[in-house]
Amino acid sequence: MRKGFLGSIAALAAGAGTAWGQSPVPVVPVGGPQPAVMAPAAIGPAMSGAGPAMGAALGPVAGEHGPNPVLMPPIAVGPPGDPMGLGPTATLGPPPGPMYPNPGPYTAPMYQPAPTSYGTPTHAWFTGEYLLLFNTSQPGPGVPLLTTGSPNQGGIPGAPTTTALIGGGEINYGGISGFRIGAGFFGDADRRFGFDLGTMYAAPKQYSKTFDANSGSAGTGPFGTPGGALVGSGIPVLARPFIDANTGLFTSLVVVAPNLPGVTPGSTVLSVGLANVNTRSSFWSADPAAIWNLYRAAPESRFGVSIDLLAGYKYAQLNEEYVISSQTLVRGATLVPQFVTGPFGVPVFNGFLAIPDPVSVGGVTTASPSTIDIADRFVTTNRFNGGDFGVRMNARYGIFNVAATGRFAVGNMHQTLRVRGVTSFQNTDTGRSGFAYAGLYANASNVGTYSNDEFAVIPDLNLTVGINVTRCLSMYVGYNFVYLNKVIRPGNQLNPVIDPSIVPFSTAYGNAAVPSPLKGLVQDDFTIQGVSFGFGLKY
Repeated sequence: MRKGFLGSIAALAAGAGTAWGQSPVPVVPVGGPQPAVMAPAAIGPAMSGAGPAMGAALGPVAGEHGPNPVLMPPIAVGPPGDPMGLGPTATLGPPPGPMYPNPGPYTAPMYQPAPTSYGTPTHAWFTGEYLLLFNTSQPGPGVPLLTTGSPNQGGIPGAPTTTALIGGGEINYGGISGFRIGAGFFGDADRRFGFDLGTMYAAPKQYSKTFDANSGSAGTGPFGTPGGALVGSGIPVLARPFIDANTGLFTSLVVVAPNLPGVTPGSTVLSVGLANVNTRSSFWSADPAAIWNLYRAAPESRFGVSIDLLAGYKYAQLNEEYVISSQTLVRGATLVPQFVTGPFGVPVFNGFLAIPDPVSVGGVTTASPSTIDIADRFVTTNRFNGGDFGVRMNARYGIFNVAATGRFAVGNMHQTLRVRGVTSFQNTDTGRSGFAYAGLYANASNVGTYSNDEFAVIPDLNLTVGINVTRCLSMYVGYNFVYLNKVIRPGNQLNPVIDPSIVPFSTAYGNAAVPSPLKGLVQDDFTIQGVSFGFGLKY
């Protein structure tokens, strides 16, 4: 009996397991078939987290799917107070601000301000600046370069009537125009390594001053012949002072004077002439360098900073000259009275015979009228070659930016001095001419070319403040400073101690000479600085 009971339980369990593994079958009531009942539509991932398998399992028996649910568009978000972004009504004006992008169905919110970030690192750039610069004044020899005074004092410094027309101190060039150009690029995708090239140019600036002088003209003598008193007009005396190496006292080279001495004793030589002092200065530099970006703020940051390290080569050149020149037109004559035999053998005065009076120039005598030119020229060139190291920083806040670049170059300064002097004459009547390779300051003791090399440094500073007009264009103002610690300047090379015996247009020319060589390439420093107005383009 117990075996029969256990067998019944096993049979029931096997039947139940088979039933659970089959699909449910609709129950048909006893009263007859009823209408078919549709299964619910498939439920996809949009409405349930069960996944596609569950949706398929819950689909209709016939295997047909219903339509997918429709998703409503997102609600547009506008500015505060207008969440729909509709703006005022038509009678009250346009919407409160620009719409970016343009409104449309199913798009991003209707009101979005345009991006204003200027911090994106650039691939390439170009800058151009106009410079208004001021450099160190040109030094002088320490004695007046041109003087005037009474005829009997010869324009010698220290005399009661002597007045300095051009002193021997510093000469200021004033404002100098120039420009600075820069360009560069980053070569890698991260914009960390690149190349930069900058050049600076200060246009040649010249200081020039000229004085004219006229010692007078011959009046009318007896019977209308030339001669008589001197009639003065303009500056009567024009002289170039210097220190006599023999005595250590001031003397002068007279350019124009009523009593300019001739060769014949007691003769009178009239003179007309002029003197000019001219000095010029120019500067330029170039500094190619490699760039290594050390730090850069994120582009979206409102306050951005970028710091670059620069390392490269620097070339700089300073060219200057100092020229002092004079020109004298001498007219001199010895008047010899002429007589003829009159009635009854009595001598009768018949006027004067004017015999041209010779003038000595460089040991050569020339008859008047003659033009005598004297010129001294000192030219210096300073060329720097060396390594250049620096740091550049850019700071940005909104559309405003500030930049600072500091460089320090170390290298060799090659210095060259060229001294040239000449005295020439030409007789305007006979055409006879000649010249000597000597002037006043540039004379036989120092004429030539000299060179020297010095260890030098050049600090360079550039500061700018500006605004970003567009993403690619910026405008700014700035300050520039360049300093050269070892240069030679022409004004320092003029030696005022001179032996008159080596000056061609001097009555003592040809006597025993006392050497008066160069001072010895006097070293000096040089500064050029000023303001800049520029623009920058970047991509």
